[in-house]
Amino acid sequence: MAAAPGGPQGPQTGGGPSFGPPPGQPGPYGGGPGQPDPGEYSQGPSGPGSAGYEHAGYAPGYGGYPSEPVNYGAQGGYGHPGGYGPPGAGGYGPPPSKPTPWGKIIGIGCGVLLLLLLALGGCAAVALVLADRNASSGGEPGLEQTEEAPGEDVPSEAELTATATEFEPSSLYVEGEFTSVEVTVTNTGADALDVNPLYFVVVDTEGEEHSPGDAIAMDANELGVQTLDPGQTADGAITVPGEIEAERVLFEPYFTGPVEVPVT
Repeated sequence: MAAAPGGPQGPQTGGGPSFGPPPGQPGPYGGGPGQPDPGEYSQGPSGPGSAGYEHAGYAPGYGGYPSEPVNYGAQGGYGHPGGYGPPGAGGYGPPPSKPTPWGKIIGIGCGVLLLLLLALGGCAAVALVLADRNASSGGEPGLEQTEEAPGEDVPSEAELTATATEFEPSSLYVEGEFTSVEVTVTNTGADALDVNPLYFVVVDTEGEEHSPGDAIAMDANELGVQTLDPGQTADGAITVPGEIEAERVLFEPYFTGPVEVPVT
């Protein structure tokens, strides 16, 4: 078979042209036989810090090709530190909540309470002044002041008699002078009548009143505490401390008028 005009003469070893020096021959750039070319040293586009040897098939200026895969989740990649991870690891989490200003709230509440107290105090003072003016002027204008006529004495529903008698010491008597008056009480009303020695007062000839409070139970014949139905009668001694000359006896029961009689 004839060779193509202008083509190389001799046998062909493959289907296309071969690249590189023959095996065992030095390379075109002075490299040893069979050793790969390390490439041209370059400073790279970022300065000497990224300098390295170029490699065939890669763009010049980017230094050595990494021998291991780059871990893009490690520090400096797109992981948590410095990225957009959860809060507390250098990320951009939600902003921390602001503390509640309790001091300011309590201060405002105390101020409002103080204002309310001052307002109430002012209203009370105004009310007192107005009331005092009304009292001094005789009441509200337009209202006539009518003086109530004194009511009549309530008639007594008890009938009383008093008689001088001797003091009879009881078992509780120890010492001292006492004066006794024998009284008789009759219920002349339509309701029940309470009788008690403390409801009596003995008046002497000088007009001085004597109460039996300090002589209770000193006379053996003392008038007992009791309730008289209508028409009933009770009698007994009313005793007062000291030796006096009794002139009158006053009986002041509840729910009815008093009655006063002379001592006979």
